Order: sequence, then structure tokens, then C-alpha cells
Amino acid sequence: MNFFEITQKQHNATKLAEFMQNLTYKIKEDHEMANQLSRIAEKLTELDAHFGTRWDRDFDFDEKKLISKCLKLMKGKSNA
Repeated sequence: MNFFEITQKQHNATKLAEFMQNLTYKIKEDHEMANQLSRIAEKLTELDAHFGTRWDRDFDFDEKKLISKCLKLMKGKSNA
């Protein structure tokens, strides 16, 4: 793999991050949730990149839980 190439896992994480960023615009009242989604999405864009974030060490339990919920939501919307 070349330095500039990304893995399928990184590509999927970036797609999920984009979906999560789009969700932040749909959240009207819960600013804390919108900010949390935005922060996690930013971390996802660097998942497994050189010197980037790692699933095991950089995401806590609550973040992983929220990511899983967003992934299910994204998959549900793509199947509809």
C-alpha cells in the first residue's frame, strides 16, 4: 500500500464521519449532542491513519456506543 492510499476501513470511517457531521446540522436543541457528534466525527476521519486515532485507545465506551448507533442509523437510511 502506498503512503497516500487509504484502507477500506478508513474509507468506511470517513463515510460515517460525514454522516455524523450531517446529523449535527439536523439537531436543533441539543447542542451538547451536536458538539459530541462533531468531535467524534473528526476523530473518525483520522482512524488508523499514520499517527492518527486508534479504535482501542482513542475512543471511550460512550463514544463507541454512539458510533455504533450512528452506523446502524446510516445503514438503515441506505437500505430505505
